[in-house]
Amino acid sequence: MPGIVKKDLTYYAKILFFISIALLFYGIILSVYGNYRYIDPVKDVTVVDGTDSTISVTTVDGTVIVPDSSEVGSTGNVSESGNTSNTFPIPSTDDYPVDSNSNRNTSVDSNITTLDVINSNLRDEIQSDFGVAVRYGDETTNYSINTTSGTIMTTPILNDNEVNKQLNYLKKVLNLYPKGMFQEIKSGGIPLTVLLINNYSDDSITGITDSSYTYANISIAAVHPFEESFYHESYHYIERFLMKRGATFNSWDSFNPVGFSWGTVYNDYSFVNTFSEDSFFVNNYAQTSGAEDRASTFEFMMANSKASCLNYGTTIWKKADYMARTIDYVFNTVNSNTIEYWERFLY
Repeated sequence: MPGIVKKDLTYYAKILFFISIALLFYGIILSVYGNYRYIDPVKDVTVVDGTDSTISVTTVDGTVIVPDSSEVGSTGNVSESGNTSNTFPIPSTDDYPVDSNSNRNTSVDSNITTLDVINSNLRDEIQSDFGVAVRYGDETTNYSINTTSGTIMTTPILNDNEVNKQLNYLKKVLNLYPKGMFQEIKSGGIPLTVLLINNYSDDSITGITDSSYTYANISIAAVHPFEESFYHESYHYIERFLMKRGATFNSWDSFNPVGFSWGTVYNDYSFVNTFSEDSFFVNNYAQTSGAEDRASTFEFMMANSKASCLNYGTTIWKKADYMARTIDYVFNTVNSNTIEYWERFLY
């Protein structure tokens, strides 16, 4: 009997030994992999209420002109007098009526299709396919944005060739997002209007997103590269919907260096200054707020080529991965099993 008991104990000891080894390796894997994916976006999603407006002003050199979040009500407007009021936003309808004072040639008897008509049809196509309203030319005359730092004026695009170029840029970049994504945000109560303008009263400004939980207006300056501006501003729009659905990004600050505070810019922390893949931020502008950090990171995620700061396991990769998984979780039109355009550098 003692021999049998000893044999049994030896057998069970071997089993426990192999189980212990397996658990040890599993723990090592979790430790390593957990350093890369240790933030669960679901835990950062809570129910939030509010209709506070936010204005994000993006500049070429990353200078902060307007604080990331400011309660300024409905801030943009188009008025014949040029004076701003709080009657904006521009209604985001699927189709805009043709201005009776416009020189647009829509005659069906004409043998020549003017560029103005081509632009109008292209705008209609964008609005129909993506659920995004578009305004340009004299429709944006006197468009201005009230901010806590003053009023930012805009100059319209009056050249049909330039309008056509900007409309084609817009259609091109919208096709990079999942089909139905912008329509889902619109159906969720935040319709988007894109205003194609020539420039702002401050020429360093590339784009502005004016949004709340009930509307969003993105204006893009034609004098600056369109794609980068739209990627940045579109993320502000996407995040407005994420916030409406309950995302909070409460864990975002854990990516920052110890002792770092938003609004204090350190050149050595930015990838564009150091080209170090271990950078904490993609650029200096990203250091102004969590929202601008995410929008700036999204620019890099959507770029034509991969920056080394997006290499697997870096701080900026962790930020990008966290953003991508939060979008996957919130949006019905974004499939977590599909590598979206902004995720192609992450996997």
